[in-house]
Amino acid sequence: MKASWVCGFAIACVMLSADHVGAQTVSEGSFNIVCNYSHRLPDDAIVYPGKPGIAMQHDFFGNTTANAYSTAESLLAVSGTTCENAADGTAYWAPSLKLPDGTVVAPTYQKTYYKNQAVPSTKNVVVQPFPPGLKMMVGDHHGTQPNPRISFLCTGRGYTNTIPTNCVPDPATGTQFNIGMNFPTCWDGINLSPVMGGHDNMAYPDSNGNCPSGYPVHLPEVNMNIAYRLGQISDLTGVQLSLDPQLDAQGKVVKQLWGSLYTAHGDFFMGWRAQAAQFMASYCLNKGRVCNHELAYSYNEPSGDATVVSGSASNYGTATTLNAQQASGSTPASVFYVKFKIPEGAVTLPPDFTPRYVLLVYGGNATDTAAVNIGAYSVSTDWSEQTINGTNAPACQGTKATLYLDNQQQYRGFTVTDAVNQAIAAGRDTVAFCVSGNGAGRLFQFGSKESGNKPVLYMIAVNPLPT
Repeated sequence: MKASWVCGFAIACVMLSADHVGAQTVSEGSFNIVCNYSHRLPDDAIVYPGKPGIAMQHDFFGNTTANAYSTAESLLAVSGTTCENAADGTAYWAPSLKLPDGTVVAPTYQKTYYKNQAVPSTKNVVVQPFPPGLKMMVGDHHGTQPNPRISFLCTGRGYTNTIPTNCVPDPATGTQFNIGMNFPTCWDGINLSPVMGGHDNMAYPDSNGNCPSGYPVHLPEVNMNIAYRLGQISDLTGVQLSLDPQLDAQGKVVKQLWGSLYTAHGDFFMGWRAQAAQFMASYCLNKGRVCNHELAYSYNEPSGDATVVSGSASNYGTATTLNAQQASGSTPASVFYVKFKIPEGAVTLPPDFTPRYVLLVYGGNATDTAAVNIGAYSVSTDWSEQTINGTNAPACQGTKATLYLDNQQQYRGFTVTDAVNQAIAAGRDTVAFCVSGNGAGRLFQFGSKESGNKPVLYMIAVNPLPT
């Protein structure tokens, strides 16, 4: 397969295969995250980097330090985030909102959906992970008409591209108003930031999901939805959004300016940890998985794995499958072993987040449609995938994790937090597991590290937020 490099700054260099450039289609994959409102500043690190105080009033979500001076490095260096997943240090922002009576309303939260859809088409494509420090924008702060990339929703009404005039306020909680924003998904592969008044680093695919010439890199779709509580208001015609202020000859703010809801726009300054961004692409979107908010903070693929057949001296370390089967008649028992370096990063978590460890495996019950529990046991790491067999494998016993599964072939996760924490407490940086089946003769089959669906050990830290 022919491959090529597209590079900008060193941190933005990615390798593209012909499949990526050609919009290879896959199943729908998705991930979502909720981030509470963080702070308000007249700053914009994309349009006015390094120039605080001269931008429109913006409401920020996610990274708690976001301001005019933010850089890719500063976002990644901060452990504070208002998002429910500790791996997300992204800065998200949008203009502040003002009611007709002059009240400036702080948003309650924003929920962002990440997908592999090449919007505006319905095609799902292979995507590259976000490059660190990517900046992108959506919407038009000079807008006067409906924008297909911007949508509005209010209580009692569905999404529309026009300003709602007939919301139905809840008697107790009033009107909830959402602004939805679909960011572009095609990157030029070179520029991390748009050039103001010149070249844009991002573009939208066409109606068939193909990226335009000069923008060959498919990135995940970012659909940001900002939620507000507006009280007992039904007609939003008079609701306004902040615009860039009027400045005097010395560049000082003279007057704050406001525009209609058609000036809605949003900004995204990528701050996901590099491993989280890679996991999003490799193990959620490109695998066609619905990951909800389960995105890894860090992860490792196996350093070794192999099926072991009871009593047999044969080694299966290079096989593409891993088998677990209890003995039945003349069929001997099989178990499989898998070993990993422990994912790093637990000590860098914000203090209100607790790490959880998950052993992710791809497969299922290969014999019948029964749904049962199978077990993963922590075992000695003193074995090699090139030599392990049924005569020298460590005993398949230790701290046990269970997994309920059926015959669907898909990724599933054992929660192995106790076993990993015990290994860390003992000063080890590696952990291993033995997985055994359930039910005489029933075969459970999974992808090995030599397959296209490798096992993964990941660390995650999530505090779910209400919406």
